[in-house]
Amino acid sequence: SPHSQCPSPIPSMAVGVEDATSSANITLRVRPHITIGTLKEQVFQELGFHPRVQRWIIGQCLCSDGRSVG
Repeated sequence: SPHSQCPSPIPSMAVGVEDATSSANITLRVRPHITIGTLKEQVFQELGFHPRVQRWIIGQCLCSDGRSVG
């Protein structure tokens, strides 16, 4: 079928970003196998927050760099 050749859309994830002085909401494109470490690097490239200062919380759990989003 023609639909089998269409790439599936890349899911996105809404992320709240904050530091001591400001906060923002951004949307990142993610795939289920992407790791938190990779997302930290993406945020560093796009927003300038160094990976060492990032803390990722999904649900109510602080995530390690090796955890995948999915």
